[in-house]
Amino acid sequence: MAGALTGRVRQPDRVYADRLEGVSFRPVFIMGSARAGTTVLYQVLAQTGSFNYVSAYHLIRYDEIVDRHLRGTTSEAKRELTLLFRHLGIEDARFDGVPVHPDFPEEYGFHLGRVRFQLTRRSLPKFLELCRKVQLVAGSDKPLLLKNPWDYRRFLFIKEALPESRFVFIHREPVDVASSLLRSMRTLLRQKNEYHALLARFYSGVMESGFRRRLASSVFGSGLGAKIVARQFAATAGYFVDNVGKLAPQDYVSVRYEDFCARPRAVVSEILGFLGLHEESPVDYERMVRKPRAAIRDDASESARRELRRLDLKPYAARCGYDW
Repeated sequence: MAGALTGRVRQPDRVYADRLEGVSFRPVFIMGSARAGTTVLYQVLAQTGSFNYVSAYHLIRYDEIVDRHLRGTTSEAKRELTLLFRHLGIEDARFDGVPVHPDFPEEYGFHLGRVRFQLTRRSLPKFLELCRKVQLVAGSDKPLLLKNPWDYRRFLFIKEALPESRFVFIHREPVDVASSLLRSMRTLLRQKNEYHALLARFYSGVMESGFRRRLASSVFGSGLGAKIVARQFAATAGYFVDNVGKLAPQDYVSVRYEDFCARPRAVVSEILGFLGLHEESPVDYERMVRKPRAAIRDDASESARRELRRLDLKPYAARCGYDW
């Protein structure tokens, strides 16, 4: 129990480094801006049973997942993590509308750094070790499903570093993305999210520092925050338009969040067909995929709309079928 509540205190997986050397994996990256629907798509695709994927357990108990697997105590470790969630008051917490649990699909970016959660040449060895660990303990050769919005503007680097990579791009109406992101930032700064703090040490540090928290709250509660969010979205949208054509057609598929919500089974079938896979486990689409609500007209949406209108998003909107 003490180990479960105090976090990682040892690194038993180090002695198994040689077991990872021959482990291969076929990466499938979900690519999209934060708040563009990447989380729900990740969760649904993970539920199909067609993929291995990175979970909250893999990230929070990273230093012991191979050791636990080889000793046959993975279930015990997950029960300990559930107790930790309960101790922190997040056992029944919901993240993007879905209950959090040890097998919750998570972003690999949390493993790559304290501040910059991106896949770079420097962080590539850490990323490869994570992927090989997950593939080893999964015990199957299924493709490895991966998600990290921080890497949306790095898919050409990823393709260069990992030539077998394939990509599933998901798009959402620009104002909805930017306003949702702005609201989520304000929510995370208003009250500490204990689950997010377990994964992101940088966020935990901000929330524990009165000055840094007040500064961040001031920025994202103002027009400056809307400008930052809008420019970030425009940069990722521009990168997609300028560079997606450099990928071979067989390396990527693009879907829209709105279409996914309206016809989740059809969109999932399209993605699995593109990858040469099929649904191995039944998915309760009605429970997992909620229909988009009517556009929210609040300060965040109006601020995001104003800032986005100042930027050139017509090429992106035209490519993805959005009025602009």
